[in-house]
Amino acid sequence: MGNGQKRISDERLFIRYSRGDTDAFRELMDRYSVRLLRYCRSFVRSEDEAEDLVQETFLKAIRSADTYRASARFSTWIYTIARNRCFDRLTAEKSRLRLRESREHGLAEDTMGEAPAAPDAGFTALPADLLEAALGALSTLEQETIRLTFFSGWSTAQIAELQDCSRATVRVRRFKALEKMRAALLSEDRDGIEFGEELQHHGKRHERE
Repeated sequence: MGNGQKRISDERLFIRYSRGDTDAFRELMDRYSVRLLRYCRSFVRSEDEAEDLVQETFLKAIRSADTYRASARFSTWIYTIARNRCFDRLTAEKSRLRLRESREHGLAEDTMGEAPAAPDAGFTALPADLLEAALGALSTLEQETIRLTFFSGWSTAQIAELQDCSRATVRVRRFKALEKMRAALLSEDRDGIEFGEELQHHGKRHERE
């Protein structure tokens, strides 16, 4: 894109793609590949899995082009697709793990219950093992709220739109999630205790959004 040329909106690009302009979708992939990879990577254990989810997301977008409304924000639409792919992957993984555990304990016939439901410097400074331990104490929606807030730099309003809830709900969900993480970290070693105390500061930065 040349100097002084106005940037074409995501929404306009996708409309162009839906009318047959394949280059428009390539531009959208360039814009969203890294961001979606970061988002999907926060849900799965490997880069390869995350890359698969990103590809699935783009394929779903292509197949669902005729359902896209021009009035909708493209970023919310594409992230909703990615979110659903990630949740489907988590649900399938949990089901496989529960089935394996049941078989190992001779309970394969039992009915399984339902599965529970720009990076922040403070969070990225935490050792990966402590971070995963803290996130492991959260529900899926709580994890998503924390990851979007502190790892992807989303605002409260953006998260509310994605999760189809009020901003107040997002703020309460984030507050409870941070408290759970803090409690989990306080039970860890000294590094965990120090980071646990810092979580209150990170949460307050978003209370008034």
